[in-house]
Amino acid sequence: MAAILRDAGLRVHRGRYSIRVEDCSHFVFQNYGGDIGEPVIDADADSADEMLRDGKLVSKALSQAGMVHRFEIYDYRNELVEYLHHGWLQDN
Repeated sequence: MAAILRDAGLRVHRGRYSIRVEDCSHFVFQNYGGDIGEPVIDADADSADEMLRDGKLVSKALSQAGMVHRFEIYDYRNELVEYLHHGWLQDN
């Protein structure tokens, strides 16, 4: 995962069980590096606009690598702002 993100031009910090995207305010791929559980993505930002910017950066990197994914971005009212995905159909 770290190589995929780096290949897309993102700076990352690879820990023992996580990969932090340093170009984003808080975007971490957790539970990597062993059999400690299913990988989880944890992301947060000070505003929906900032989260959307960060989400687009990571989504673009994953899309370029052909990785199926989906991110839902919500604002402070818990309303959906954006749906980013690659190879994933939106649920109705």
